[in-house]
Amino acid sequence: MQGHATFGTPYGNAQQTTQYLRAHEKEPVLPERKVPQEDFLWTAKPCYGKNPMYLRRNKDTVKREKEAFEEMTTSTSPALDASERAQLLRHLKTKWGSINTAYQKQPFVTDSDMKKSRKEELERSLAEIERDIKSLERGETVLIVDG
Repeated sequence: MQGHATFGTPYGNAQQTTQYLRAHEKEPVLPERKVPQEDFLWTAKPCYGKNPMYLRRNKDTVKREKEAFEEMTTSTSPALDASERAQLLRHLKTKWGSINTAYQKQPFVTDSDMKKSRKEELERSLAEIERDIKSLERGETVLIVDG
């Protein structure tokens, strides 16, 4: 079996290949040289060192909110004294105890919609009372604000 007729010689014709490559070669495309520009001085801008407008607006809104909060807290809102606070805590804890016993007496299986809604209502009221108790036990002064 001598060489394959369709593929030509086993090693190809090196001279023809190099002539083809040289005939079709292109000049490399080089990028244009960039002209060096002057260094930009940020300090020469007229707004250099000044706060942007959005920061000034945000600062103003925060300042107004703080003033409103200070006005609200320093107004003549009556504060609970220690005895009233202790009495309110006792009342909340007894109310929590009575609701908790009602919650514990419910059946384990909640097969009807009425039982489910009753259980959810009791859980919601227990969570609200617990939140109120925590807020009363946490702070020293409690302001009464109407509204």
